[in-house]
Amino acid sequence: MEEQRQKLIDLIDTAYNNVQNPKFKDFQNNLLKLAKELNNNGDYIKVMLALRTDLLQADLSLNIKKRISGLPDEYSAIYYFIEPQLKTIDAKVLDQYTHCGFIPLKFGSTVKYP
Repeated sequence: MEEQRQKLIDLIDTAYNNVQNPKFKDFQNNLLKLAKELNNNGDYIKVMLALRTDLLQADLSLNIKKRISGLPDEYSAIYYFIEPQLKTIDAKVLDQYTHCGFIPLKFGSTVKYP
């Protein structure tokens, strides 16, 4: 996990230093905050979730299918690094819910089956 944390910090540093487009100024500020949180041993999963959300909203002029591929390469690299890890975490959470008889629904609701 420490290797992944360091790799993510390196990706964030690269993205922050290489992309100078004023269009992404808000996202750059968020990157700085998240990098500081990672460096201060913040919750790695929480940072990845925040990064995914911020990346998907970095350029709202792009349609959904091109939301990530239309971003600069440095940003896309971050997304493609964290997405497989988040899918694994999401699968574990879904397994926990279904094991207990709960089915997660949209917007955080659950239904319990007897």
